[in-house]
Amino acid sequence: MPTPKWSDIRRFCEQDRWEPKKLTDHWRYTKKVADRTLRTKASFKSGTIEDPDLFAAILREQLAVDEDEFWRVIRDGGPARRARPAPTPTPVVRLDASTVLQLRNLGATPDDVRRLRSQAEAEELLARLRQPR
Repeated sequence: MPTPKWSDIRRFCEQDRWEPKKLTDHWRYTKKVADRTLRTKASFKSGTIEDPDLFAAILREQLAVDEDEFWRVIRDGGPARRARPAPTPTPVVRLDASTVLQLRNLGATPDDVRRLRSQAEAEELLARLRQPR
């Protein structure tokens, strides 16, 4: 695949019907998709994006497309085909720091702690670990 240029990012945004925003130090764009608003910016420079990791991060985190889809939009026009939103992840359980510290001091592994689904479950494990063996 060709080395991407900043002008390719701008062309992608135009083809995929992104909304241009106020020009400041970069071209800025936003696009509303099913589950969020995407935001990106592109340099005023016309040069290439030399860092492949930077380009991959822009595709993944800002444009929400893979490289093949990016180049298809540039070549054939938009809009981009994005994957359906992922199912909502299971909420992260927030445990009291003191409970986590006690669990770890009594031998619970980080994986043991991550598997806990509630503060009550953490306290049950804590009670079991405190029992004499």
